[in-house]
Amino acid sequence: MNENFLKLKEQIKEIDILKNAEQWGPEYQLWIKKTETIIRDLFGEEYLQLFKQQATVTVSYIDEDYNIRQYQKELDNRKKILEGLIVDVKEQVDNPTSESQEKNILKKIWNNERALKENLLTTPEAQSLQKDLIKHLEEKIPSTSYAGLKLRKIKIERKFQTWWSNSNGYPLGDPWKMIQPFLEILEQFEAEKTIKNRLETEGLFVESRSQGEDQHILIGEKDGTGEKAHIIIDGKNGEIRIEDKRRSPEELVAKIETIFTLPNGKKIRTSRELLEEI
Repeated sequence: MNENFLKLKEQIKEIDILKNAEQWGPEYQLWIKKTETIIRDLFGEEYLQLFKQQATVTVSYIDEDYNIRQYQKELDNRKKILEGLIVDVKEQVDNPTSESQEKNILKKIWNNERALKENLLTTPEAQSLQKDLIKHLEEKIPSTSYAGLKLRKIKIERKFQTWWSNSNGYPLGDPWKMIQPFLEILEQFEAEKTIKNRLETEGLFVESRSQGEDQHILIGEKDGTGEKAHIIIDGKNGEIRIEDKRRSPEELVAKIETIFTLPNGKKIRTSRELLEEI
């Protein structure tokens, strides 16, 4: 590991000390400056912006307890980001496979999704994310596959690859729309080798697609009318999220429940309303 990587691990250890220091005081300011320099040198501007986004934006002039909670929350969030960066580096060193590279690229994009949609990244920063994704697609997708042919056409026509900036250096138009078509190509390629199960009942279909460690659940009307709901269950960290701009599952189903199987065989069912052993 290089020297900066070891320094980053030391910065994580100092967070517990900062929790007992003056809120946003001199010790905190020195720690921030040093940590940002290390992140920039190790990971570049994209991850530095992600780290900076954890800064507290609201404080109270009368409620000191609120300020304490905000300070502690900020430190916790920054610690999570730094620990995530450590894991990313370790995965790349221990297992520099195409799959880990893909996860790293997609993680960078999804971590910056909100910033892209709100046009908070400069043109070079946003374009760098797109270039990394395109490079990965070129290496992973066979040129003769359906997804490969779509990628070839976009490249030949240079669609979504010409970026324009305003006088402040930010993209003109919607930067997310410059990246989304390439995410759709990757999704199309993964769908070609996806394990699918489909259930139809009461005028609805429920389709489960397993892609690597993740499970994608699609819910919609059997006749094809209306937008589908899309639920993603991350098999690695257990995160469940609804794909942005898709139909809400609550419009189609009354309740979403999850069942966990413990090592001893017992099953735990949970939903928004309950948590019980079954």
